[in-house]
Amino acid sequence: MNIVTASSQIAYCLTEGTEIHDEGQGIVVVSPFFQVAISPLGPGLKQVFSGLAQSPCSMRWINATIDAAHEEGMLMTCYRYLSSLMRHQMCHISVISESSGEPLATLYPTSASFQHKWIHVQPEQLYRLSRFAYMHRGEDEECWLESPLSHALLTVQSKLVADLLYQLATARTPLELARMTGEGSLDTVADVLTLLLMGNFAAATTDDAQLAEEHDVALRQWEFHDLLFHSRSRGGRHSNPLGGTYRFLYELPAQPVIKPAPWPVTVQLPQPDMERIQRTDPTLSLAMEKRASIRTYNEEHPITKEQISEFLYRVAHIKDVYTYGESGELTRRPYPGGGASYELECYLTVDRCSGLAFGLYWYDPLKHTLSLVREPDNDTERLLIDAGQSMGEDSRPQVLITLAARFQRVSWKYQSIAYALILKDAGVFYATMYLVASAMNLAPCAIGAGDSDLFASLIGSDYYQETSVGEFALGSR
Repeated sequence: MNIVTASSQIAYCLTEGTEIHDEGQGIVVVSPFFQVAISPLGPGLKQVFSGLAQSPCSMRWINATIDAAHEEGMLMTCYRYLSSLMRHQMCHISVISESSGEPLATLYPTSASFQHKWIHVQPEQLYRLSRFAYMHRGEDEECWLESPLSHALLTVQSKLVADLLYQLATARTPLELARMTGEGSLDTVADVLTLLLMGNFAAATTDDAQLAEEHDVALRQWEFHDLLFHSRSRGGRHSNPLGGTYRFLYELPAQPVIKPAPWPVTVQLPQPDMERIQRTDPTLSLAMEKRASIRTYNEEHPITKEQISEFLYRVAHIKDVYTYGESGELTRRPYPGGGASYELECYLTVDRCSGLAFGLYWYDPLKHTLSLVREPDNDTERLLIDAGQSMGEDSRPQVLITLAARFQRVSWKYQSIAYALILKDAGVFYATMYLVASAMNLAPCAIGAGDSDLFASLIGSDYYQETSVGEFALGSR
């Protein structure tokens, strides 16, 4: 690690909830999650960590303190200890304004993979912001800079830093940035850049003013939203709460386990004979071997109401309603669902089906009924046309099954992974529909995209409460 001695405005600070306890020859650093013992310590290092326990300590002060104690050989050791604290999220690093003494920006490590590596900022070198970096307002009212390439977060605590981020959309040198911002000296700009480079939010450019990430074959094939979603719904690159935290348990009521439908029942579906089905069904291995996406149909003999009834019952009916702890009412269904939330709803846009009128229907998995949501019109026609085009066919599906999610059924309990769980549930539902359709000798096909705004408008829902997350075409072979 290269130690930069000229960075007078960079300071180390203990993270909230972290304490340093004197243990005679050494110290113990304690946070709510970790404990790090550092021993033995000479007078210089002891003074540095005693100072850190009281207030932020600048690099200049740390270096001068160790130098005054004639422990120059311990300087690298001191920064290794600080690196360890940063990896354990016990310590963070700020750029402090020389005039006000307030932080301009603060870098918070978020994982043990954080690299506390110093970069010598060169005045004539071009630097640029990563295309994966983004700024947003957090729930704490702070402005945060984040990136799926980073193992840290940066708080933007001044207009100067916000201006620097704006200018770094284009490759700039520190000298250019100092002139353009008009508020900070070259040293201040260099210190802010140091934090951006350390956090992997920005980097030096190549000779063609491009970042190395733009020549990286793997990164070039990641879209911004995909990599962000991947990194934030898995552990390792953030420190957000993750999993079943029940964060709204005492704030908001959970959504009902079964959707209270505003539409009256219009079709009572016949109960399938499950004993006969179990006797005559092909084996699982045969159904898996037969499974295929089929995009053409038997138009002389379209799918029937009885087949739709059996299909829906086998893939989605509610087998049992029960109560479980803080989750309240839950259900058991034929396919597995994350936390038994079962947020997915089945809507059927019927185009050609013997015994069932055209239109958009909602399936009640408890009563095994269909409710007419909407008569056929230009918007339901749009759904069918879009589905056909997505399948690469001129014809439309005989029946289009739209999977809609009641998002808060999952996000009421789960944090960071809620939408990822919903997509996993949709994938499991797809697999279940494929196997049942294969066993029934029907023509199934999963569809990769759909218009969620159009669908929310069709069913009269709030886009942020319930809308489509998947589409599936079904018909007769």
